[in-house]
Amino acid sequence: MYIEESLQLQNKLLTTLVTGGGLKELVESLSNFIEKGVIITNPSYRVLHSTLSNESLKPGDSLDVLALNPPVPGRVLILAGEEGLEALALELSHDSKRLGFLFICNPGTDDDHRLKVLTHQARNLYVIEMQKQEELLETGRHYQDAFLFDLFYGNMEDNEDIISRARLWGWDFAQPYVVTVFELEDYEAYSEDHYLVSSLYDIIQSIVQPLDRSVILMKKNEEVILALPIEEKKRRDDKAFINMIINQVLAQVDERIVSRRVRVGTGRKYDQPTELFRSYQEAKVAVKLSVLLKGKGNMTYFRDLGVERILYNHDKQELLEFYREILADLEAQDKQKNELVETLENYLSHHCDLKATATALFLHPNSLRYRLKRIEEILDVNLEDFDIIVALIIAFKIKHLIGFKEKLSATIYRSSKMSALAIVMRPVGYYPLWRMES
Repeated sequence: MYIEESLQLQNKLLTTLVTGGGLKELVESLSNFIEKGVIITNPSYRVLHSTLSNESLKPGDSLDVLALNPPVPGRVLILAGEEGLEALALELSHDSKRLGFLFICNPGTDDDHRLKVLTHQARNLYVIEMQKQEELLETGRHYQDAFLFDLFYGNMEDNEDIISRARLWGWDFAQPYVVTVFELEDYEAYSEDHYLVSSLYDIIQSIVQPLDRSVILMKKNEEVILALPIEEKKRRDDKAFINMIINQVLAQVDERIVSRRVRVGTGRKYDQPTELFRSYQEAKVAVKLSVLLKGKGNMTYFRDLGVERILYNHDKQELLEFYREILADLEAQDKQKNELVETLENYLSHHCDLKATATALFLHPNSLRYRLKRIEEILDVNLEDFDIIVALIIAFKIKHLIGFKEKLSATIYRSSKMSALAIVMRPVGYYPLWRMES
């Protein structure tokens, strides 16, 4: 059934390719043949081409793709602008690599089997064309990413050489740049997480592309690196501009990448391209330390970090020795209940405010005074001495920072030891694998 019609469609699509047509022409040929609207997207549902008359749906726009309720095999609900359309969904993939999706809009009920047969017979031609485009893009990205890798890791020492090479991609390094890193939390290699990072990349690209052709965007494992050209203006204006972009990205992340958190760190602005690697490293430090800065949200600026940014890259053994000199006696005396250590940390975090600390710990002020007196006796210090207060604050920051770094290292080690099957089987939040039955 439908064999003759299927052969006609294949001949029509082959003729389109032979006469110089590309992906756009293939989509239009299929749409005309089956008399249905057709949309083709990349793996994160960014529209590559569409035959819908919907003016709000243009190449580069993102589709919201939802499962039907009740679910129907092979069918989804797509939101194109404010319009909801039922569609048949076909995954376009090769060697387990997802290249994109093909959507047949408003398929009706009577043509269901016919459309499945026709689109399955034609899918190989779409896969071949998408592979060809992907290979061309990959070739360009290879040289571009090699240049950016050297730039972000400080392997280039000549400003004029960097500026002239960057012009090949339309980047103007004669102006200052600042680097922001977007990181997918709990990223696991060899899982579907790389599709989530691709989706994050597409979100950022859709927001920054209209701003300036000198914007730089790069994917690297769990990161998307954004380097923004910044005009010479007040620091407050710079931050407001960057905040606007980050907030737009995070708003779309909340809608499109469910159940996963994206952390953001921003480095400082640098005038010379040979110094841009510092902004990248600062942004990465800000991302990592954002885990420690509770209540600060997902967005951290390196410039706004306190003493943590100095301690983060300091020698671990030296930090431990400082911590032990300051707090070891108190911890030794407080092994059973741990109440004195907790009391001191709360007292410091509440800016040495007796009333606020007592309220936080549900203590009577006199009970708190007694504990603080005991702490002074054990440590042989005066808690009204400013230098002592600073030393104690740093000691607690070291305690949490070292604990955080050890936890981070353990997580990385566990991830590397996880079996491939366990990783592949891990559920993810955004990408259901819709496949139509042949």
